[in-house]
Amino acid sequence: MAKEHWETHLYTYAVALVVKENIQPENLAGMRAKAIKQGHTEGECQIVELDSEHYVRTGQLEGAQQ
Repeated sequence: MAKEHWETHLYTYAVALVVKENIQPENLAGMRAKAIKQGHTEGECQIVELDSEHYVRTGQLEGAQQ
C-alpha cells in the first residue's frame, strides 16, 4: 500500500520550507538529505523548493508554480 504524501520525508521537508525561518539551516539540509536517502530524487526536492506550499496542500509535484 502506498504512503499518503504527508507520511513521507519529502512532505516533512516541504513543511520545513514553509516555516523555514523557524528551522536552523543545518536541520533543513538534514531533512533534504533524509528525503533523498529515503528514495526521493534531487528533482523532487527542487520542485518542492520552488513551491512547498503547493506540495503540502495537494501532495502533487505537477502544477507547482515555477
